[in-house]
Amino acid sequence: MTSSNREFKPRRFLEGRHLQTVYNVLFPPDNSLEDEYYSESILIPTNDGSGDHLWLEHNPPLSLVRKKASKWNGYYLLLIHGMEGSSESHYMVSVGKEALNRGYGVVRMNLRNCGRGLGIAKKPYNAGQSEDLEVVLKYIYKHFSKSIFVSGFSLSANLVIKFFGEKREHYAKAFSATSPPLDLKRSCDFIDSRAGNFYRDHFLDTMKEKVTSGVYEISDKMKERVLRSKSFFDFDDFFTAPISGYANVLEYYNICSSVKYLGGIKVPGLIVHADDDPVVPSEVWHEIRWKSYPLIQTVLTEKGGHVGFISDPSPDNPEGRWLPRILLDFFDSQIKS
Repeated sequence: MTSSNREFKPRRFLEGRHLQTVYNVLFPPDNSLEDEYYSESILIPTNDGSGDHLWLEHNPPLSLVRKKASKWNGYYLLLIHGMEGSSESHYMVSVGKEALNRGYGVVRMNLRNCGRGLGIAKKPYNAGQSEDLEVVLKYIYKHFSKSIFVSGFSLSANLVIKFFGEKREHYAKAFSATSPPLDLKRSCDFIDSRAGNFYRDHFLDTMKEKVTSGVYEISDKMKERVLRSKSFFDFDDFFTAPISGYANVLEYYNICSSVKYLGGIKVPGLIVHADDDPVVPSEVWHEIRWKSYPLIQTVLTEKGGHVGFISDPSPDNPEGRWLPRILLDFFDSQIKS
C-alpha cells in the first residue's frame, strides 16, 4: 500500500530542509531513558569470527519496573541508528520513549564502534551488515520476546530494508525505515557533490577520527591512504569496502543497496522519507513503483529534512516531534491487525 502523507507541517521558522535536519542535533530531546526509565547495557558477540562485540541498551517494558505504567503489549522494538550515530541519537531517544510509554520493551543497538561500543570491535559498521542485525534479533527473540518490530534510521534504514528482503531468518514481524539511502552509489554521488558537502565533511571528519584513534586493526599504509580521503566514495573505496570483505567500493554499493531487495520483503513495512531531504536524494524514491510492493506502506512528506520532522508543539505532542508518533501508530496497527 502506498500513501502520500501531506499532514506533516514543519514548525514555523523551521521550514527549511537544513533547519529541519540540524534542529534535533542542536536541540535533542532530554535522554531520560537511563535515569527516569530502568536501563541496562548488554554486550553480545558478533558471529563472523572477528571477536567483535555489539553494545545494546535495553529498556524493559515500564510495567515490569513501575507500578503505574502502560501494560506490556508483549512486543519489543529494536531501534538502529544512522551513520555516526549511537543509541543516544535524538531519534533513538524520542522513538524509544514513545514506545515505552505505549507499552513496548525497547532495545537500542549501537552499530560496531559506535557510541559506547567504541573500541569493542576491530571492524567498522557498513550499510549491509545483515549478520549483525540477525544476531541482535536472535538475542531478543531468545531472551525477551518472540514478538519483535524493527525500526532503522538513515544508513540503518537501508540495512533494515535489505535484511528483510533477503532469504534468512527474520525473527521480527514488521519494520520501519526512515530516510533510507535506497541506492548507495547515487546517495554517495549526491553527498559528494556541492549540494551535500556540508554533511560530507561532517561525517568524514568523525569517521577519520575513529581511524586515527587506532580502534581498527589496519596497516599504517592503509591508515594514511584513508586519512587522505576527500570524498565518501574514496573513504568507502579505501576503507569500508576492503575491510568489510568487498572487492571494491562499487561491489559494496551494488550488493548492499536496499532498492534491490524490495521485492523479497515478506513482512509489513513502513518507509518514511521527506521530499526535501538534503542528505539522501529523492530521485530514487520517485523512480520506484511502490504499488508493486503491497506489504510496504510509504509516507512521503513535502518537507521534513533528513530524519527531522519537527512540527509545532501541541497539547498532545509538546515537543513537536512528529516521527515517533507516525512510527508507533504503524506498529500499533500491526498488533491490532
